[in-house]
Amino acid sequence: MDGLPNGWRERSPKQIAAIVLLIFMAMVLSFVEFPVVPGAEWLKYDPSGIVSLLATILYGSWIGIAVAVASWLPHLLTDPLGAFMNIMATVSLITVVGTVYRRKPCLSHAVLGCAAGVLVSTAVSICLNFVVMPPYAGVSYEETAALILPALLPFNVFKALANSIVAIASYHKLAMLLEDQPGGLSASGQNRS
Repeated sequence: MDGLPNGWRERSPKQIAAIVLLIFMAMVLSFVEFPVVPGAEWLKYDPSGIVSLLATILYGSWIGIAVAVASWLPHLLTDPLGAFMNIMATVSLITVVGTVYRRKPCLSHAVLGCAAGVLVSTAVSICLNFVVMPPYAGVSYEETAALILPALLPFNVFKALANSIVAIASYHKLAMLLEDQPGGLSASGQNRS
């Protein structure tokens, strides 16, 4: 156990197994992609962000980030820019949610964190499109700007909002399954960040 990163020594074997399971779930779900904005079929939603967000609420931001990054590692060879964009969108959502939730681990702070996270994740994703789309898709900055309202904004809001709603709806049931673990959510709402 001495070779484990800081914080892992305090986790039970059951927690470590649960985290590894979350990573594999997110990895599998990252391959379930479908378009959600008509006319912008290249913008595909995948539900892996739900698992990363649940990992954040249950185990803290660093675990959520690890789940998000690990879930997109298989895509780095086939779609490096798409993987980068997905990682950045999810990590920005997770960072905000984890920061707000850690201050007071309760449902209302999870919801507040998700609301703020949707705004930050959407802004980060749209800004990154100005960096990625011109070289990746061969479009100008003006063409990228023209896509904000009809495609980029609705897609990124939908993605972050869908991940947040499903994670919040699932969090109590998952927390009850894991509440006997030290560091998992308990009836008092405490968890280890």
